[in-house]
Amino acid sequence: METRPSIVPQLAARKAYWVRTRRITVVLLSIWFTVTFSVIFFARELSDISLFGWSFSYYMAAQGTIFIYVLLVGVYAWRMPYLDKMLKDASDNGK
Repeated sequence: METRPSIVPQLAARKAYWVRTRRITVVLLSIWFTVTFSVIFFARELSDISLFGWSFSYYMAAQGTIFIYVLLVGVYAWRMPYLDKMLKDASDNGK
């Protein structure tokens, strides 16, 4: 019988990969929810603040939240190749 000791490190690497993937997803979705909810919920209070001649609530609804969403997608796209490479390296070392 042949044992396959390389399976255990691969499983540990996959588990670590998914833990980190879930963590980054939860953090980014929390930021997304907070930004979206706070702009809508606090619109009256934010309208007293002026930014470039516009009320802050209008600016965030028109441009600010979209900018933050693009940043969130950029952070995810920047971080995921690193995590994918980490998993691939762990898989290649286990063979």
